[in-house]
Amino acid sequence: MARPTRPVTDRELKAWLAAGAVDRGVGEGLTFLASAAGARAGKASWVLRYRLYGRNKEKVLGRYPELSLKDARELARRDRAQVERGVDVAAEKQAEKAQALEAPTVDRLADIWLARYIEPRYKYPEVVARVLRRHVRPVLGPMAPADVQPAHIDRVLTRIVEAGAPTVANDALRYMTRMFRMAVRNQWIDRNPAADFELIDAGGDERARDRWLTLDELRRLARAMRDTPNFGRENELAVWLLLALCVRKMELLSARWEAFDLDRGVWTLTKENTKTGASIRIPLAKPVLAWLREAKVLSFGKAYVFPARRLVHRRLGALRKNRFQHVGPDTLNVALRRLQLADIEHFTVHDMRRTARTHLAGMGVDRFVAERSLNHKLGNIEGVYDRHDYFAERHAALSAWAAALAKVESARVPEEVSPKPAPRRRSRAVAVT
Repeated sequence: MARPTRPVTDRELKAWLAAGAVDRGVGEGLTFLASAAGARAGKASWVLRYRLYGRNKEKVLGRYPELSLKDARELARRDRAQVERGVDVAAEKQAEKAQALEAPTVDRLADIWLARYIEPRYKYPEVVARVLRRHVRPVLGPMAPADVQPAHIDRVLTRIVEAGAPTVANDALRYMTRMFRMAVRNQWIDRNPAADFELIDAGGDERARDRWLTLDELRRLARAMRDTPNFGRENELAVWLLLALCVRKMELLSARWEAFDLDRGVWTLTKENTKTGASIRIPLAKPVLAWLREAKVLSFGKAYVFPARRLVHRRLGALRKNRFQHVGPDTLNVALRRLQLADIEHFTVHDMRRTARTHLAGMGVDRFVAERSLNHKLGNIEGVYDRHDYFAERHAALSAWAAALAKVESARVPEEVSPKPAPRRRSRAVAVT
C-alpha cells in the first residue's frame, strides 16, 4: 500500500468514512480501518501493521474518533520504536489486557494507569495518586470500568466541590479523563465516561492567583507560628527558608544535606531536582545559614534537611511504611491550617514564591536578577544566549531579603528595605514559569 505523499487531515478521515468501508494507510504502518456499518456510524479503528521476525503483525491502537489522528500517530510512533527493539507490541497488549481482566475494577485500572503513565514521567507521582486515593477510588474503585457512567463521574466531582476544593475537582476530572481514555485505547471499555465533562462541570475555570503577603502579614504569621504549641520549629524553619530562598516547596522539602556547602554558603540544586530541569547554584545569606544550621541539629544526622517525622504511619488499623524519607507534600499545608490566622486572608505555600518575588521588586532588585533568583526560564532570545548565572547579584539581593525576613521573624519589621545589588541591567526578558 503506497504511503501518502502528504499528511492526512481529520477532514479527509471523515470523507473516507462518508464514502463507506475503508482500509487505508496514513503512513509508517498506521492504518485507518472501518467496516461498512462502522463507516455509517462514523466509527473506525486505528491499526498498526508491522513485520517482526518475518511475520506480519497487527495491533489495534484504539477507536476513532475517541482516539484522534494526532494521538494515534503518537501511539504508533512509540510502538514502532518498541518493534525496532524486537518487542512484539501486539502480544504485549494481549498480555496486559489479560492482566487487567484478572481484576476488572477501576482500582486495578488506576494502578495500571499510574504505573504506565504517571510514575515514570512525574517527578512527584504521589500528587496524582493522592487525588485518586482520596476522591476517585472511594466512589469508583470497586466498580468495573465498563459499568462507570457519566453520573458516577459527576458524583465524584460534586463531592469534591462540596468539600470546598474546586481546584482538586478539576485535577480529578483531568486524571479520570486520561485514565479512562487509556482504557478506551486498549479496548477494555467502549467509551470514556468522563469525555463529555468540562471544567465548568467540575471546579470551573482556574484564575491565576495573585495572593502575596505584606511585611505586616508576615509579622503576624511569625507571631502565630511562635504562639501555636503544636506547629513545630521545623515547620517555622521551612517557612522562612522557602521565603528566603525563593524555591519551590518540594525543591526544599526533598533537599539532601549533601547538596549544601554551609562553609562556602552555596546550595547546588541539580536539574534532576527542579521543575524546569535547569540546575542552579543558590547563594546562602547569613540568616539562611543560621536557619539551616538549626535545621541540621533538628534533623538528627538524617540525609534530608527535613526528614520524615514518622517512618511508619497507621492506616485502617495497620502500620504502613511512609512513602517519603523526607516530609511529604502535604505536611506544611496541614501545619499552616493549625494556625489561628483570622486576620490574614487565606494563602497557600505556593504564594510564598510570589511573596518573595513581589518584595524583591519592591526592594529595587533588577527584574532579570529577580527572575534568576526564582530559577525561572526566560522566554526571549536574551534568555537563550545569556547563560550567566548572576550569582553575585543574586547573593546581594537575597541577602537583603533574608535580612528583612530575619527582622520580621523577631517581630521587628523594617520600615524600608533596600538591597545593594550590582548596577541595574535593563532587559526585556519575559519570564516563563
